[in-house]
Amino acid sequence: MNLTPKALVIERDFQNARAKASYAAFPEFARRYVKHNKDGIVLANTAMLEMAVGEAELKERTAQQWTYAASLDDTPESIAHSPLIKQDTIHEAVEKLEGVLARGTEEHQEYAAIVLARAALATDAPDRLQRVAHYLQNIQLPPARIPMGYNFALVICGLTVKGITLQEEGRIAEAIVCYDNVSVLVQSNPNERSEELNSWTEQALYRAGMLKLAQGDQLAAIRSFRTYHSQALLWPGQFRLARRATVYRYFSMALSGSLKAHNVSAVVDEQSQFQPAALALETAQIHAYWEDSLYAATTFPKADEKNRHVLVMIEQIVEDRKQLGPGNDADKRVLVETIYRASQKTFQSPRILRFLFFALVDMGQYDEAVLALKAYLDLAEINLKVTSAVAEEVLTHDQRVRLDVESEYDITTVMIEGARLYFKELSQPKEALKCAESALENIRQYLQTEENVKELTNNAYKYQGIAYSQQAAEVHEPELRPALFAKAVESFEKAIEAAPLDFEGHYYLARQLAEMREIPKAIAAVKQSLSANASHLPSWHLLALLLSSQKDYERALNICSVGLKESEWDLPNTDALSCSQLEGEDYLALRITQATLQDQVHGTESALELQEALFVLYTKVFAPEPGSMGESLYDIQNIRRRDQSDVELGSTSTVVGRPRAGSILSVRSKSGLSDTTPSLANNGSTLEIPKANYASSITSIGSAGSKKKGKLIPPAAAAAAGGSGMLRSQLSLPPCVQRPTGKSVSRQARANKVLATLWLLSASSFRRLDRMEEALRAIEEAERIDASNPDVWYQLGLLYTAQEDNETASISYSKTLALDPYHAACLTRVGSSYLQVGSIEMAESVLETTTKSQGWNSAEAWFYLGKVFEASDRLSRAKECLWYALDLEQSRPCRDFTEALPRFLA
Repeated sequence: MNLTPKALVIERDFQNARAKASYAAFPEFARRYVKHNKDGIVLANTAMLEMAVGEAELKERTAQQWTYAASLDDTPESIAHSPLIKQDTIHEAVEKLEGVLARGTEEHQEYAAIVLARAALATDAPDRLQRVAHYLQNIQLPPARIPMGYNFALVICGLTVKGITLQEEGRIAEAIVCYDNVSVLVQSNPNERSEELNSWTEQALYRAGMLKLAQGDQLAAIRSFRTYHSQALLWPGQFRLARRATVYRYFSMALSGSLKAHNVSAVVDEQSQFQPAALALETAQIHAYWEDSLYAATTFPKADEKNRHVLVMIEQIVEDRKQLGPGNDADKRVLVETIYRASQKTFQSPRILRFLFFALVDMGQYDEAVLALKAYLDLAEINLKVTSAVAEEVLTHDQRVRLDVESEYDITTVMIEGARLYFKELSQPKEALKCAESALENIRQYLQTEENVKELTNNAYKYQGIAYSQQAAEVHEPELRPALFAKAVESFEKAIEAAPLDFEGHYYLARQLAEMREIPKAIAAVKQSLSANASHLPSWHLLALLLSSQKDYERALNICSVGLKESEWDLPNTDALSCSQLEGEDYLALRITQATLQDQVHGTESALELQEALFVLYTKVFAPEPGSMGESLYDIQNIRRRDQSDVELGSTSTVVGRPRAGSILSVRSKSGLSDTTPSLANNGSTLEIPKANYASSITSIGSAGSKKKGKLIPPAAAAAAGGSGMLRSQLSLPPCVQRPTGKSVSRQARANKVLATLWLLSASSFRRLDRMEEALRAIEEAERIDASNPDVWYQLGLLYTAQEDNETASISYSKTLALDPYHAACLTRVGSSYLQVGSIEMAESVLETTTKSQGWNSAEAWFYLGKVFEASDRLSRAKECLWYALDLEQSRPCRDFTEALPRFLA
């Protein structure tokens, strides 16, 4: 068919108008096209039928107030579709087209048949599916030669219409073939772009993924969702956002399911696309797109409504995050921000507050977590009051999510986590006790039939016991302490009764009995803990201390060696990054006890050799955590800069399993830092303090005229203490962090305390070896690390006492008590000094205060108090105190239980 130049121009413009669905221009284009091309009657009438169908659909949607927002409730088994139009609204246009079909070219007839099929599918005629099949029966889809322009869109339309028809007829496999043909064609012709093409492509790809998911073919669904997503990046920003949100929802679920089912090995030819690291990155990206598209498609709910789609999304994101692992600090921060954004799209949602609470705790923002906890418990209580008991019994989990109704199980888990937060992170045992008791009350009333009730009961009783134990340690009324100790023991026994195989319950009981100096019972309990978990370091540590309290130092030293071998933190074989940092702290604590026992068994000189290695170990334990650095896997702004190739990782990808980008391993490789921590031997010393000028606030006590000069510490200790500018600059958090989290502050405080303890341990050894200058330098280092540590000033006082400088020693002891008014050892020494100079009343006052408070288990305090009573002829009281002092001394461990062991396990 030869067309005139004028006809060609009109046809081009006409096809462009059809591609844009510009219906208002169709009649004029049809008139002009037929005028200049007598054989164009079929194409013109085809366009007029498109116009009739399109306008009828728009009118019907308006009348029924239907929008694509209905797709937010789609499921793989049920997909919302545009309302069907009345057959008679397009009857005239159909008849006109069918009447002129024979007058057109073969090509025009084929495309007309596709439009007739599309029109039939849009109607409510009873035989609509049969009509579609009739129109398409003689058409090859896809055609042998793929057309261009709007005709390409018509081919995609034909395949989509055929696929929908087959799907509605139950011919699922054939429908999937049609949809997959659409996928292949649009990806093979990336330059074809038009509004109508986007519309039909979206229909086919949307149905393909959902249909495959409904059929249970998860990996095939993921491939279709990937194609949908890659095409969506090319569509207009506001195009069918509700459907995109639904796709991203099920896409995320499919990715998560693939990870859970370990389907990685099921796909050999696409290995890079289904590696756990690749799936993790892809899931993070899809979460971001899901959030953006959903918020753009939804509005803030009314007072009597729930934004169920947001609740479903946050539930899925949180569950996916659990599946993907904790991530780094940036990941955790982004999750918190995501939940905060969700709270702005919901109204007083207890579920959102629960997620926020757990996310804030995980992130280490404990002050904000407490606020979320209090708000949640208040809101959850109200939430349950307005929900009938009958309705609560029959609600499924999905219904609870959509209705935003919290179960008693959910509330109880938050109470238990609140107890953990209050005690472990905030040192508020009274608040922890309230949460634990509330959890136990909930369990008794509502959760006796729950599957995990034993685990909940076990945790609640453990935390209750810990709270009682801490209160007993801090109480200043001695008459209250036995009852609190008894309650703690009872709680731990109930925890063990609920979960006999849980090693933590046995450990807590053993630790409590040890603190009460019931050594044989404590040994039996800790053996139960080790029987349940032979690699638990604190249990080995406790057993060593218990043996040392029986003065069996050699056996205790052997137990230390056994426990250390059970740990993966064995220095010659392990990189610190492969173990948890908290386990490293337990390992270091046991090594400190080992050095103390070495001193007892083999002498102080021998112990110094072990102490040197402790500084090296310290730098390993308190090195920057791999999870504290790097940009977030979930950073939405960074995701916007990635394309689909970032998801389907190739063979040259750097993302291979964990650690992810931003881990400490990558930082080390880029900076050239060695994985090997420098030894103190590099400083030319065997734990002797570096030969630098030492004059600080501590030494100025003894020599007021000395000038302060620069100080030097061993390289290993300096790196761990944050003294290296290079490490600080390279391993710091991203600059967007405005303030340190409670977790990071707590970790730094622990690091400072442990490093100060190491220096004080060395100072004590040097003092007993009469190496006073080195002892002073070690104390000065401890003061530089943690000047507010009262033990620093107490050790300084002991040093000056050993040098018979009692005046300076007295100043140091005063500083100790200024920092800790109830420092038992210092109060005992002050009391004994009053006794020595004959100030009986002052000695009695100080020593009674000590034995009633934190020195209730100090053998020296009770001994000197007995001496006070003896000096004042109160012989009966003196006898009681001296016998009690003897009992305490006979059961005294090499290190105090409360200082050496964690009261709360991670």
